This record gives sequence, C-alpha cells and structure tokens, in this order.
Amino acid sequence: MAEWKADDGSLIHYELHGSSGKPTLLLLPGLLGAISVQWRVLVKPLAADYQVVLMDLRGHGRSTNTTNELNPEKMMFDVSGLLDALNVPVVHIAGYSLGGYLGLMLALKEPRRVATLLMHATKFFWTQEAAAKMYQQLDPDVMAQKVSTYAEQLAQEHGARHWRILVRQAADMTTYLVENGITERMAAHTQCPVLISVGDRDELVPVNEALRLARLFNKGELIVLPGVRHPFQTVRPIPLLPMMQHFHRI
Repeated sequence: MAEWKADDGSLIHYELHGSSGKPTLLLLPGLLGAISVQWRVLVKPLAADYQVVLMDLRGHGRSTNTTNELNPEKMMFDVSGLLDALNVPVVHIAGYSLGGYLGLMLALKEPRRVATLLMHATKFFWTQEAAAKMYQQLDPDVMAQKVSTYAEQLAQEHGARHWRILVRQAADMTTYLVENGITERMAAHTQCPVLISVGDRDELVPVNEALRLARLFNKGELIVLPGVRHPFQTVRPIPLLPMMQHFHRI
C-alpha cells in the first residue's frame, strides 16, 4: 500500500498503474467514495496510454484525516502535494462528483499544471435550499435506517467506526461550499479544456445545470451519458471511456 504524508500528518493512500514514461492521468473519487470501487472498470484500458494515479481523499477509504473536518482547500492541497511527491509537473484529471470540483480548484490554483479536466456528475451550483436538503440526507442514523445497503457499503469502504463521522463531516462541507465555494466568475478563468459529463438520469445534477457549467468555460464541452444516474456504479465504460481517451489527448 502506497502512502504520502501531508503536512498535517494525514496519510493519503494512492495507487499507480501503467508506465511512468507516459502522460499522467489522475482519477479522483467523489464525496464518500473510495478508489477501491470508483473508476476501477476504467483503470486497465486507461493505463495503456497513461500513468494512472488514483488517490483516496483524506478521511476516505484508506486515507486518514488528522483534522475534525473535511476542508476542500486542504483536500486540494493533498492533490497538489501528492503530485509534487510523484514528480508530476503536468497532469490530466478526471474527477467524479467532489473529485471534479477538487480538480477545478487545482486548475484555478495551478493553471500550468492541469492539462485537461473531466468533471463527471459534479454539483457546482449550490443553493441554500439544495445544501439544506443534502445536509438532511447526510444523517448517518437516517441512512442506516432508510438506505441500509448503502450504509453497509460505506462501513466497508471507510471503516465501521469511521463512516458515521465521515458522513457528518461531508454534510458540514456541503454547507461550507454554499458560502465559500468556487464562483461562476472564478470558474470562467479556467484555462485548460474542461469536459463536463453527466448522466441523463442524474438525481443530483440535472442536465441543464451541467450545460450551464460547461458554458462557463472558454474551452468547455458537455457529454450526456444515456441511462446513467448519479452513483458512479451506474456508469458504463462506453461511451465514457472513448470520450476520455480522445479528450485527454488534447
């Protein structure tokens, strides 16, 4: 198991696939997700053309978090710090949900580092109402009762003792993004090509929101995946894989 230690002592778990002589593609999981499950089906074919890096976000999966919160700025600096440790000056990024948001944060912070950015099922337009609804849904006790299968999955991916803490931290971070997240004006300064991907049945990110996001970027594009809902496991390799292989060659 490969680990990188952040400045605050948090241990970030990561994996490398493919040859180091190829361009680097970083795959980022979503909020409450882990690389043990997400992106797995695409790793082998992508590793034929890229050095593929996967990392568990702090507090998720096998990564630890020495703080008592999920702070998106710290999570973005984890991404940057790991790339520094791996001597990756330029990277292609594909992020699911929060992973796409963190990729956008890095593209704005280090525009010369991010060559291309895919944001799949990323919620960008947060309102007070949407955040309040999400906060209510991210209640571990309610989840254990109403979506017990998902709660069991979270326990397996993040630990039986930790998943409830992680869910509460995720709820707080959602509220934080409403007041402190990336603004439309900030996003418009993104220099790299951005591909927005969304399922036509996504319960969290409507297609019209995804289109609105794509139009914020000077080099923005949109792909709508048929029959795909918000959970990553509903994504099929086709057509996303060939679109990624084409897009990240830009």
